[in-house]
Amino acid sequence: MAHILLVDDEPEVLNAISRVLRKDYKISKANGAAEALQLITEEKIDIILSDIRMPNMDGIELLTNIKRSNPNIARVLLSGYSDMDLCQKAIEDEVASIILTKPWDNFELKNILKIILKMNRLQIENIELKAQLHSKIA
Repeated sequence: MAHILLVDDEPEVLNAISRVLRKDYKISKANGAAEALQLITEEKIDIILSDIRMPNMDGIELLTNIKRSNPNIARVLLSGYSDMDLCQKAIEDEVASIILTKPWDNFELKNILKIILKMNRLQIENIELKAQLHSKIA
């Protein structure tokens, strides 16, 4: 079962998303970026779904740090419509794979996360196979 880390400074958002996903995923919740960074050192996380607007460290900065330190964790941003310029930059810089908007559609959320996880697993497998190939050639 894939492990998803939900990050948002609003507990009601964390609880609402958790209810939608809890049957299909192991869920961890963080109330902000600092807590998320700590959880990532303690647990194997497959995907992180982070709000963009949070105090102290926003979602883009959080996902940038995670991309640097744990590039195999899939990264998704959750945002309001007012953040679209920031979101576009996050996609261009490959900080996040996709942006989901608030309010989210439960069916869309589940399906997008399933696709992102499958894509991420294939990318990791591709990297591992290339490394094996290069080691046999060398």
